Amino acid sequence: MHIEQVDFDEVFDVQAGIGDFSFRSGGKPVYGVNLRNGFVPAAGSRYAVAFERAGDWNSVLAWRALGTQKVQFKLPGWSALLMLLADFFWFVPCFVAGGLVFAGPWMALAMAVAFLLLVALGAAWSVRRQRRIERALLAFDESSGGRDKGGMAQAGAAV
Repeated sequence: MHIEQVDFDEVFDVQAGIGDFSFRSGGKPVYGVNLRNGFVPAAGSRYAVAFERAGDWNSVLAWRALGTQKVQFKLPGWSALLMLLADFFWFVPCFVAGGLVFAGPWMALAMAVAFLLLVALGAAWSVRRQRRIERALLAFDESSGGRDKGGMAQAGAAV
């Protein structure tokens, strides 16, 4: 994960309904950004943005308006959990049916339990990762050039 301070000096090409916009920061334009449907930062605002890959606006994980304590995620936790649950209901019937046909009811039960454990592990990993991202964004201090309140560099920190 990489955290950067972004100044939205000018926001233009706004498509508010879907949340697409372009902006200029420090004289450098960035085109075709979508943080989340319907969300467009105000011109003149300053944010701390967490990226999966530095500077890649397609890999935004979360952001926080500096001066506030509210962290917003591109993919909220409940949405990620619903997708994991959808995977469970999509794949389990196929593997349970395959287990019944090829190995009997015990294998089908084992497949269902294995998938349920994988979903639980994925959910736990997702929740822990979002908590780490939130802590990192809350610790980001704009006045110290991207260092957290303890003086540790935040840019490029692994999460």
